[in-house]
Amino acid sequence: MFQQQLVNHLPYLMALDKSKDLESIGYYLSEHLKVAGGYWTINAIACLNKLDDISQEKKQQLSKWLKECQNQDGGFGGNTNHDSHITNTHYAILLSFLLGCELDYEAAAKYVAARQRQDGSFEGDQWGEVDARFSYCGLSSLTLLNKRDLIDVKKAASYIKKCRNFDGSFGGIPDAESHGAYVFCCVGTLYLCEDLSFNIDELSMWIHERQTSKGGLNGRPEKLADVCYSWWMYSALCLLKREQWINQQALENYILECQDNVGGIADRPNNQPDVFHTFFGLAALSLLNGDKYQLNPIDPAFALPKSILINIPGASRFIQS
Repeated sequence: MFQQQLVNHLPYLMALDKSKDLESIGYYLSEHLKVAGGYWTINAIACLNKLDDISQEKKQQLSKWLKECQNQDGGFGGNTNHDSHITNTHYAILLSFLLGCELDYEAAAKYVAARQRQDGSFEGDQWGEVDARFSYCGLSSLTLLNKRDLIDVKKAASYIKKCRNFDGSFGGIPDAESHGAYVFCCVGTLYLCEDLSFNIDELSMWIHERQTSKGGLNGRPEKLADVCYSWWMYSALCLLKREQWINQQALENYILECQDNVGGIADRPNNQPDVFHTFFGLAALSLLNGDKYQLNPIDPAFALPKSILINIPGASRFIQS
């Protein structure tokens, strides 16, 4: 049955902290995602305007744990005793602003800046994998920390433009297949580089073509729709001021249809909900019709609540009205 109202997702999100099954294989399969999971969960709660429902004691516990995830090189692993990576460092910085805790930002900024290569691209860690996701993590992190002077912003933009394809969209590296998630990463990077000098309408048409008959967006041609692309691509349209290029009401309806009656949002209707899709579904709804659902608007460039960003000096000038 089509769900027309926003389900109360807070109990689902708050219950994620109560699992005691530390011996299960599932726990170890996701152990490296704890910092990311913390960001998705706390940000979803913030989007619901319920951050105050998290006790100060819990926030202090999370802050203490997050600080322990920082390594000697300044970067963060996905959990304690995990190797540093630029994506986890980015998640840790985002989570710190949500929790209101101070990290060693100087060391984190130096770690992130050291990941930029001569051609402007960013590597994920010391092993050298290059991906457009890492460029976005680098620009977002250093903008939030007001440390953009540590990198070559023009080279960063130049590299991302090389990831643009003949169809107008973006892949993860030059000549790689266009993909919806990389639309967010590449547009977000270029937006933060203050260089949107590419054919915006061509990309917007590619995104328009990703909307399926069910209202949701898919990440590539001939694929099924998935709630997460509601964020990855609709946020890009917001940054490009092309929101009207898709059927916004149909997308909104699709996200609502992917809700579980007892809380949580799945990738597709009638599938099992998870925290990843719950956050990105709520974040997309906050852009589509946030006032209707009384959601705290999530900024399309930083994926943090605008109410938090306005107090961050390095980021405030990038907030869209």
